[in-house]
This record gives sequence, structure tokens and C-alpha cells, in this order.
Amino acid sequence: MKAMKKHRLVFRESDRDKFQEIANGTKTIETRASTIKYRSIKQGDKLTFVCGHAEITKSVVKVEHYNSLDEMLEALQLGQILPSAKNIEDAKKVYFSFPGYKEKIEAGGILAFHLSS
Repeated sequence: MKAMKKHRLVFRESDRDKFQEIANGTKTIETRASTIKYRSIKQGDKLTFVCGHAEITKSVVKVEHYNSLDEMLEALQLGQILPSAKNIEDAKKVYFSFPGYKEKIEAGGILAFHLSS
């Protein structure tokens, strides 16, 4: 069996609400643009989410890669990815508010990390 790895994923203070959703268990899937930094994350790895001085660690139970944001939003439940989003259009606004995200997703797709409870 392969050794489990640990990764730190940092949330900006302005995204504390999303960090809190992971902490309280309403957000069960964390997504990141499929860049070199995140492609090494595998099932069984531990993700430590950091926002300011707060930290929470979750295990990755499943990793999925999607070629586009639309493909992912079609396949997964919005409430698990972005509980605060009212609809798909709202979710896209949130994703595209992250610096360089639209270009990163277009270049490599997007990863969905299903988290342990």
C-alpha cells in the first residue's frame, strides 16, 4: 500500500465562509483547478485546510478530474461543492472570482476531492 501524503490548502480570509463549510461538514467536496500543485493529491491523502489561524484536516475518499467547470457542475451536486451558491450561474461567478481560475480550468480542467466526514 502506498504511503498517504499530507497537503496544506490555504483559504484566503475573504473565503472563510467556504473554510467554515468544510469545517462544519456542509461542503463535502473541495475543488481546485487541476494544476501541478494539486494533481499529486490521491485517495487516502490528508488535506489540512488553513484559514488564518484555523486549521482542519480531512481525508480524501475519492478524487475526480473534470475537463471543464460545466462538466463538473453537471456531474456533482452543487450543495456538496458550493453550499452557498444559489444556482449554476452563481457558482460560476464564485469560481471565476478566484484570480486566474478561468484560465487554469481551461488549461487543465478541475479536480474534485471528496472529503471524509
